[in-house]
Amino acid sequence: MSLSQVSAESDAGPDALFTRAGELFAPTRHSRGYWLPGTLNGAAMASLLAFVLEDRHGEAGWVPARYVVDMLGMPRAEPLAVTSRVVKSGGRLRLVEAEIVQDGQLMARASLQLLRPAQAPANPTWQSPSWPAPSPDTVPAAQWGNAWELRPLPPEAARIVRKAPDGIDPDRSNRPVLGVLNPVTARQAWLRVHREIVAGEPLTPFGRLAMAGDFASPMAHSSDAGIDYVNTDFTIYLHRLPQGDWLGFEMVGHSSADGVAVGECWVHDAAGPLGTINTTALAQIRKI
Repeated sequence: MSLSQVSAESDAGPDALFTRAGELFAPTRHSRGYWLPGTLNGAAMASLLAFVLEDRHGEAGWVPARYVVDMLGMPRAEPLAVTSRVVKSGGRLRLVEAEIVQDGQLMARASLQLLRPAQAPANPTWQSPSWPAPSPDTVPAAQWGNAWELRPLPPEAARIVRKAPDGIDPDRSNRPVLGVLNPVTARQAWLRVHREIVAGEPLTPFGRLAMAGDFASPMAHSSDAGIDYVNTDFTIYLHRLPQGDWLGFEMVGHSSADGVAVGECWVHDAAGPLGTINTTALAQIRKI
């Protein structure tokens, strides 16, 4: 089977980001990118790296406490090979890495730190408060495509004051990607991913969060007019695996100067806080 045959079959294939093609992973139409035609999106790359790391190196009884993805290029939507290795494997900490290389160029890499749960200290430590958000079952759904279903929360549900700066001009911005979430005052939502990473492979709790992690970039880096930053990475910090299908995203930070930006979202599920997602980005002012 040729690579062109694999690509064509993937375009007509199942509701997943990738299909297996021998030892390769063939992207489907759902993995297409935002910035350039015929390239992969960040969620697809991050999801595939997470899938490989969990599939090859994960183990029951370990918590994926930190997941770092470096997005170093925009790979073409062609079958990909993913390599991985164990950096450190101890009794309480395990560190593994994976890479996507295309035509000899490193396109993306990821690092996953897994920790083994232990007995908690006797003295309690202050805990981050739960998100005072209504249940996703009570929030109307917004129309959304690709891998995510969104249920935006109204501005009055926010616990962080966000005010859009003056001088917003849609004619000077790339198109928005957040739909009804675009106003900065409304940057909080319940999110549910609804497709597999690799066809025929059940979506795990960690895979669900890895697929959703790239959403932190438009949440943090969009203006009210659109998105003029392309993220170069994201890092998930997690103290437990998510429960259920819904993930709550709460944008809490964006800082930028001279076209370099950092952003942060707090992440929740129905049971309470999960952790944070941090992301860096570069200005992308070319209109698309």
